[in-house]
Amino acid sequence: MKMSIDGMRSLYGGYWRYNILDFHYLMNHYFPTKEMYAVLQKELPMLCDNYPSCQKVIAKLLSKWKSEDYFNEDNLIVSNGSSELIRFMSFIINKATIPIPTFNEYVKMPANKINFFYTDEENKFKIEIDKLIEAIKKSKSDFVVLVNPNNPVGNILTKTEIKKLLDTGVKTIVDEAFIDFSRENSVENLVKEYDNLIIITTCTKTMGLSGLRLGYMLTTNNEIKEKIRNMLPIWNINSLAERFIELFTEFEEYYWKSIERTVEDKKYLFKKLKEIDYLEPFESHSNFIFCKTTISARRIAEHLFDKHRIMIKDGLNQKNLKSDFYIRIGIKTKSDNDKLISGLKGIIS
Repeated sequence: MKMSIDGMRSLYGGYWRYNILDFHYLMNHYFPTKEMYAVLQKELPMLCDNYPSCQKVIAKLLSKWKSEDYFNEDNLIVSNGSSELIRFMSFIINKATIPIPTFNEYVKMPANKINFFYTDEENKFKIEIDKLIEAIKKSKSDFVVLVNPNNPVGNILTKTEIKKLLDTGVKTIVDEAFIDFSRENSVENLVKEYDNLIIITTCTKTMGLSGLRLGYMLTTNNEIKEKIRNMLPIWNINSLAERFIELFTEFEEYYWKSIERTVEDKKYLFKKLKEIDYLEPFESHSNFIFCKTTISARRIAEHLFDKHRIMIKDGLNQKNLKSDFYIRIGIKTKSDNDKLISGLKGIIS
């Protein structure tokens, strides 16, 4: 039976079973390397036959990724992707101001816990910090959530802007899932100055680990660390993910080369998208490109899926912000990007 685009999306993955070219979910197509996979493949029987370590051991392994003092096992919590941490944080939050559009997982909290801060479509959804601070104070939010770079738009807040927020004392969750594409804007090093800063990140988007499920929290806030650790199951990541953490430092050089290659692919795709008359691509600090359309985004998505078996993300389908004139396109390899462009050019505007 032929599956519709909505039916495919309802699966939330497992697309390897279908003949799908996936521009919807976001990943790094150049990492891990073949050499890294070869090590994991060789050790797979051993890894599958043994329990993973406890959180304390895994956090210590992760701390070896960076040499900074603040990046230590006491400040790190390793997670099964970022979604696990986002769900646990929703139990700690009393009220959070959340600029939208944003990553959908953050707006799944109970409605009474969210103060929506609506960004301006005419201003390309840029967050104005002074207005955000005013909204936080007015709503008496104890938390604010920033996805930086923003998903799905791809714009970014500077370290100076985020420091202005932190100086108000509000607990600030900064999701840095895509920050390796814009490293100079990371606020990780501010955790040593601000115990109201909580960094959440996932290795899914930048490291090509969609199926492995790996992420972490970084904070010096002892109360939050204790609460999150008490919610974690004994084994929240598997042995394969643990071994990846241990191996990463040996392959880090290739990781950063993969980031550079992805950025080059993004520049190429951005240029090609600008040639399509019904699309206005936004500049992006991530591994995707957000576009405003002059024709129905749903029509574009259905055409690509039905005619070319290509999946993209259409619309801004979050509470009180719905639009049929935006699409988000993940970055793939040049040859796959060319297939997408060919499909887009087949749509008559």
